[in-house]
Amino acid sequence: MDNKPYHHKELKKTLIETGLEFIDKYGEEKLSLRKIAEKCGVSSAAPYAHFKDKDDFINAVQQYIMDSFMDSLLTCVDKCSDDTQVLSELGVCYVMFFYNNPLYFDFLFSRKNIHIRLSSENDNPPFELFRKTAGSVLEKMGISEEKIRYKTIAMWSIVHGLSALSSMPDIDVDWETEVKAIINSVDISKI
Repeated sequence: MDNKPYHHKELKKTLIETGLEFIDKYGEEKLSLRKIAEKCGVSSAAPYAHFKDKDDFINAVQQYIMDSFMDSLLTCVDKCSDDTQVLSELGVCYVMFFYNNPLYFDFLFSRKNIHIRLSSENDNPPFELFRKTAGSVLEKMGISEEKIRYKTIAMWSIVHGLSALSSMPDIDVDWETEVKAIINSVDISKI
């Protein structure tokens, strides 16, 4: 057993993080709650106090990533006091989250249960935050509702595409120093 240390109140989080590491190394098809329990140094029954089965575990991992992503985006928006920079900062935060957690991008967006409605309120909290923030900023710029929709889709596509690239190995971009310049090179008034 690896006997990873954990606090009893943190077992669920430890199981999830260990599961993510396991999936990254061996693939989801080889994942079992028994193997995760062993790596955490707990009984094979311990994961079942938190998850009904492997599918429930996978859903919990997905929710864990989504919550972490949302927390990161909300922190970014809360820190930005300049309306003219909030979209840029939100875009940088979006990309850097996946650059710093490359496994998260594939795990989150390769799922069939992720649904994003591009033009109306939806149940994907990160996209909804992006859509509402963009709508607010673009409306203040005097942009029509129809063009706000198109610009939001275009901006999100750019940021989401950059996030996909940032999670790939060997892309010749220094993400930590260049992502803001890349995002700011796009003139939203011209989209």
